[in-house]
Amino acid sequence: MTEHYVRLVELPRTVEGVTVPNDDGSFDIYINSLLSPQRRREVLEHELAHIRREHFYLDMPLRLMERQAEGEHVNVVLHPPEGYIPCFASEAALGRWLKNLCTQQHLDLSLLYK
Repeated sequence: MTEHYVRLVELPRTVEGVTVPNDDGSFDIYINSLLSPQRRREVLEHELAHIRREHFYLDMPLRLMERQAEGEHVNVVLHPPEGYIPCFASEAALGRWLKNLCTQQHLDLSLLYK
């Protein structure tokens, strides 16, 4: 799992949690301190789902990212917009992205390594 730091801060009531990527590949997760302990755990798990699914490195509509973070299966094609170069926190993250892309395009991943 990617390194992350959780901070409890008082946020506006409409904001339950926010995750911010750092330059070193780690993440700061801010959880609203006004929430109940149970809701804080739920929000933390939601924010960690964004990190696991690498939402910070995809060009994908926010509404779809939120649905995925809630556990819903969402079919999307992972194509960066023209002129955009995706950035990955690690070689493993790049490998997962390529595997997903090949699966969606029905390509043999081994073709990439010839």
